[in-house]
Amino acid sequence: MSDARRLKPSPSAGEPIAGSARDGMLFAPESLTPLAFTPVYHTLTEPQRLGYNRVHGLYFLEQIIFFEQVMARPTLEWLIRNSPTPQLSREAEHFLQEEDAHSSWFRGLLRDIAPEQYAHGDFRLLDMGSLTHRLMRLPGSSVRFFPAMLWLQLIFEERALYFGRAFVSCGRALDPRFQAVHRQHLEDEPAHIRRDVLFLEWLWPGAPLWLRRVNVRALVWLMREFFLLPKRSGLRVVDTWLREFPELTPRKREFHDAMRALESDDAYLRTLYPKTGFPRTRQLIARWPELAALDDFFTD
Repeated sequence: MSDARRLKPSPSAGEPIAGSARDGMLFAPESLTPLAFTPVYHTLTEPQRLGYNRVHGLYFLEQIIFFEQVMARPTLEWLIRNSPTPQLSREAEHFLQEEDAHSSWFRGLLRDIAPEQYAHGDFRLLDMGSLTHRLMRLPGSSVRFFPAMLWLQLIFEERALYFGRAFVSCGRALDPRFQAVHRQHLEDEPAHIRRDVLFLEWLWPGAPLWLRRVNVRALVWLMREFFLLPKRSGLRVVDTWLREFPELTPRKREFHDAMRALESDDAYLRTLYPKTGFPRTRQLIARWPELAALDDFFTD
């Protein structure tokens, strides 16, 4: 699962990937796709909308693999080696085993949908340069100095629960392969959240206050830069979709501008980190005043 070859972008990134849109099934809930919140989305035909939805659905799978294998894996490996008790170490080991299983499900679905494009790598749509890729792995390799990785992990596990419920609620509108894998993924998330809380309650209070404050500033920057608004990868999804619908290519700048305008779209922003989707994170944040800045990400 940790084979570095699988974590490199595929060399065939210019080819269309979403397949035929004739059967009308979604790969993701429209409520989780950024372009669906823009006025330009309503100028598209049904096949064009479905094409975008399917590319974004594959991008969603890539995001999960990236977080589980590039970001969470080094953190969990560190926890296995450094946890203060055998029980906590076993919790981290089981956690990692489950993350590997999840990544294999999502990787398998990517290869089922687009075997040629994902034959040599997991990432075609995730626009992450090699330097950024290495920087993302670095904090997890020494969690004692960057315990904020555990907060990021907890936030993403609760977000996976929130997103997973949205996928399952689509019912028959969603491709059954996506419905099945997201339903399966959903089952393990409560246990992951429980473990994240255990790790945080051990490591965060033991870090000096100055280090916790530095970590919070770094985490706020990281979330704003990579995990909030659609930027590099969001535009890459649009560009990949446009290659499948060349009649829309003259409108490329219009679509890019619409994506960038989402930074001031309240309806879209409320879907990213709704307070109701992150009860455990917010409950824990309230225990440590230095984490107050994180609460700004959560919306009513």
